[in-house]
Amino acid sequence: MGLLAPLAPRALPDPVPPQFRLDLYCMYHQSVGHHTDRCTALRHAIQDIVDSRTFGHPQYDMFPIPTSAQAMHADAPSPTVPDFIDLGD
Repeated sequence: MGLLAPLAPRALPDPVPPQFRLDLYCMYHQSVGHHTDRCTALRHAIQDIVDSRTFGHPQYDMFPIPTSAQAMHADAPSPTVPDFIDLGD
């Protein structure tokens, strides 16, 4: 949707901090150091998008549900939403 793009790759810090993980790769930072699923910068970027309300709820924005259909399915459980973004490994 073009709301979020990976950051430009940067050189590794010198010296490399002890908590830096050379075996983990972050697709958002396009670098090693931590895994994408644990990237706090990515989480903050996503939260900024949510807070700006530029990204609506896809279930309602893309497929509006008539009021009569909402009443028929009032007791139906809502679909589960993952709490992470999988950008692939």
